[in-house]
Amino acid sequence: MTRIPAQNDAPTDLFAPYKPLGDVYDEFHDGTQIRPHWQSYVKGMREIGAAEFQRRWNQMQKVLDRTGLAYAGAGIGSPEQDRRARPWELDPLPVLFPADEWSQVVQGLKQRGRLLQMVLQDLYGPQDLVRSGVLPAEVLFRHPGYYRCFHGQNPPSGNYLYFYAADLSRSPDGSWWVQGDRSESPSGSGFALENRIIQSRMTPSLFHRENVQRLAGYFMMVKEAVLRSCSRVTNPRVVILSNGSESSNYFEDAYLARYLGYTLVEPGDLAVRGNRVMLKTLGGLLPVDVILRRPNSDQCDPLEISQCTGGIAELLQVCRMKNVVVLNPLGSGIVESPIFMTFMPQLCQHLLGEQLILPGVATWRCGDRDALGYVLDNIDNLVIKPAYRQRGTRTPVYRVTSEEKKEKLIRMIQADPAMFVAQEQVARSTSPVYERKSLRPAHIAMRAFGVMGQSEFEIMPGGLVRLTGELQPLEASLQVGERSKDAWVLSSSPIARVTLLKQPEHGVELKRTGGELPSRIAENLFWLGRNLERADVTARVLRTTISRLTSEEQIDEMPEVLILLRTMAEMGMIETGYGVTEMRKQLPPIERNLAANIFDEQNSMSLRSIVTQIFRLTSRSRDRVSADSWRILHRVDQGFQAPTTGYWDLSDCLALLDDLVLDLAAFSGIISESITRTQVYHFLDMGRRMERATQSSRLMRNCLVLPAGDLSSILEALLEISDSLITYRSRYLEEMHLGAVLDLLVTDETNPRSIARQLAQLLDHVNGLPSVGKHAGYTVEQRLAMSMLHEVRMFDVTRVRAPDALVAGESLHLLLQEIESLLPKLSDVVTQRYLVHSMPQSHLVEIRP
Repeated sequence: MTRIPAQNDAPTDLFAPYKPLGDVYDEFHDGTQIRPHWQSYVKGMREIGAAEFQRRWNQMQKVLDRTGLAYAGAGIGSPEQDRRARPWELDPLPVLFPADEWSQVVQGLKQRGRLLQMVLQDLYGPQDLVRSGVLPAEVLFRHPGYYRCFHGQNPPSGNYLYFYAADLSRSPDGSWWVQGDRSESPSGSGFALENRIIQSRMTPSLFHRENVQRLAGYFMMVKEAVLRSCSRVTNPRVVILSNGSESSNYFEDAYLARYLGYTLVEPGDLAVRGNRVMLKTLGGLLPVDVILRRPNSDQCDPLEISQCTGGIAELLQVCRMKNVVVLNPLGSGIVESPIFMTFMPQLCQHLLGEQLILPGVATWRCGDRDALGYVLDNIDNLVIKPAYRQRGTRTPVYRVTSEEKKEKLIRMIQADPAMFVAQEQVARSTSPVYERKSLRPAHIAMRAFGVMGQSEFEIMPGGLVRLTGELQPLEASLQVGERSKDAWVLSSSPIARVTLLKQPEHGVELKRTGGELPSRIAENLFWLGRNLERADVTARVLRTTISRLTSEEQIDEMPEVLILLRTMAEMGMIETGYGVTEMRKQLPPIERNLAANIFDEQNSMSLRSIVTQIFRLTSRSRDRVSADSWRILHRVDQGFQAPTTGYWDLSDCLALLDDLVLDLAAFSGIISESITRTQVYHFLDMGRRMERATQSSRLMRNCLVLPAGDLSSILEALLEISDSLITYRSRYLEEMHLGAVLDLLVTDETNPRSIARQLAQLLDHVNGLPSVGKHAGYTVEQRLAMSMLHEVRMFDVTRVRAPDALVAGESLHLLLQEIESLLPKLSDVVTQRYLVHSMPQSHLVEIRP
C-alpha cells in the first residue's frame, strides 16, 4: 500500500484550538476543560498525531468509497435530488458517553419501550385508554394510519413492538430529551454497525484501550428475538422485506440481510398460497416463517387496505391464522405520531404508575382548547408540526419567520386544530467534527435502538449519530443530517468478545443445490450478466475504432473503420447515418462527437447507460454479490464518468476504455474463481454467455459483409475486438486467412471467446437448472441449446469462401442467422420457466343464501 504523505500544514494538536458554543451543551468540552471521559481518548489521539490522523482519515474515506455505502432521501414527496443515492459521510471523530450516564438513558428507553408496548396492546385490544378518557377517542380514530383490519393479528406473546428506536437530543443543561419515537420499522441500526466497523479500523488500538462496548451483542439479541417470535419452528425461514433498491434504506437492508444471515426480498418475491406466505424461488415456492418488514403498514396488504398499491395480498389473514410472524406487526407505527408525545406522561402514570425517566420534548395538542390558546400566544417561540406522522415522507416543520407567515400559520392551525401540535424548540448539543484539518462544533442528534428481550427491551450500546454543519439549533429529522458519527459507550472494565456465530445444537442437512434463490434475484443476475458482456463488447468496439481514428490515416483509407462505424450504428451507439457512406459525409465528423455519444445518458445503448444499468442491477442484488465484486462494479460506475468541465478528446476516452475493459476482466476473474457453481453462478454466467454469443454473431455478420478494400485489416480488427489476435498470430503468424479466423472465432471450443465455447457453456448452465432432470426426455431449453451447439460443431469453415462469405443462402450466413434467431427463443424460455411465476386466479368464496 502506498503511504499518503504527511500533511505538513496540519496542526500539531487538533483539540487545543477547539472552542465550544456558549449557549448549548457540548459533548466534548464543558467550557473550561475537556470532559473527564474524553481525556483518555484525547491523550491517545495526541499520541497518534495530527499528520498520522489525517493519513488514516484519507484511508477511511477510500474504504467508504469502495464499500459503496450510500443513502437516499426521504422518498415520496421529497425533492428529486434527495431521492438519488448519495455517498454516506462519516466523521472520523466518535461521540463518547460514559457508562454511568448511558445506563440512565438505557433505563429510560426500556421504560419507554415497555410503555409503548402496553399502549399498542390496548389500542389493538380492549381500548381501555379510550374508554377511560386517558386518550381522547379522536386521537386514535382520526389517525390516518389506524385501520380496523390491524386488529386480531394475535402477535406472539401479544407483542406489537419487537423493534423500537428513539430520537434523542440534549437540552442546554445536559438533560436527555426524546424528540420522537420510532415503532413502525426503525431504520438506522445497519448504518450504525457499518460506522462502527469503519471507525474501529481507523484507530483500533485506541478503540480497544477505551473499552468501547460492542454492538454485536445487540444483533445477537435481534436474532434471539426473531427465534422467540417463531418458537413453533426449530429453524425458521426468515426474510427481510425491503422496499426495493430505489428506497433510502436499501443499503442497510442488504447489509443487515448478509450480516444476520437472512434472505432479502421485495413484496413481489412473496405470495400467499394455502394460507402460508411463500417465497418464489427457482426451485419452487418455499414457506416463510418470519418477515422483518421495511414497508409501511398500509403498504403491506392490498386486499385489506384499499389505497395499498403493492404488498402481499392476504398477508393479514395469514398473520391472524398465526402462520407467519411479521415484525413489527402491522399497525405498530401509529404511536410514532407527535400527538402521542402530549399524552406520554399521563399514559406512563396510568399504565406503569411511574413518571417518565426520559421526558419527551414539550408538546402541545392544538386540538385541546387550553393548549391552543397557549400555542397561539407563544407561536413565535414554538415549532408547529402535523399531529400525525406519515413515514416515508419528510415531516413539514413550520416556524414564524415574519409577520405575514405568522398570520398564515395561525389561520392554518385554526382551520383544523386537531391536526397540529406545537413543540418547544430544543437547542441540540454539539460535538467536535473534523473539517479542513481542524475541529469545530456541530449540532448532533442520536437514534438509539432497542429490541424486545425475554422480559424487557434490550438497548444497543450506542446508536446512529447525525449532525449538521449549521451552528443554529435544528428541528429537522435525522434524515436531513449531512454526516454521521459513531457513538462510543465506554466501560470501566475490559469488554468480552462477542460473536454472532453459534454452535448449532443439532445437525444440519448438507446442501449443494441453490434452488432457494429468489426468482427476482435470478432475473437481476441474468440481466447483469448480459449487460456486463454488452459493456465489454461495446468498449472493445469503441477502443478498436478510436485507436484507428487517432492514427495518421484518413477514415476512407481504412475499410475496417467504415465497417466498425456501421457496426456501432447498428448497435445504437451512434447515429444510424454514420453507417452509410453517403449520409456520413453530411454529418459532423465522427471524431468530434463520438466522446459525447459514449456518455449520452439519454441513449439507452450508449456505454454510459449500460454501465448505469450494470450498477443498478448490482445494487438490486447486493446481498448476493461478494464484497470484492461490488467494489469492482462500484469502481466502474464511479470511474466511467463524463468530464464535468473542459473537453475530452478521443485519447482521453481511449484511456478510460482501457480501464473499463480491465475492470470487467477483473470481475470475470472473480466470477470464475469465487462463486460456487449454484444458481447464482448459472444465471449470471448464462446471461454473459448468451450476450457474448449474440454480440459475436452480430459483429461477424457486420464485419464480413465484404466491402471494397483489404479483407486482412477487417479480420485483424475482428480478432482485436474478440481478444483473439495474439492466439491467431501464435498459430498462423501475420497472414490473415478467413477460414482460420472463422475457426478461431466460431468453432474452436478451446477459445474462450468463440461462439462454440459460449454455446457449450450455455448448455452446461441449462443442464444445471432446477427442473432439468425431473422428467424424462429433454426440456425445451435443452433442445434449443443443443441444437445451436450441434449446428456450430457441424459447421465446416474450410468451405467458406471470401468473396461470398455472407451472401444469403451461404453456410456462414445461414449459421449466424440460426444462432441469432434461436438465442432470443432460449432467453424467452428460460425467463418464462424460471424468472416469471404465474399467479393462479383467485376466486371469492361462493356466496350462498
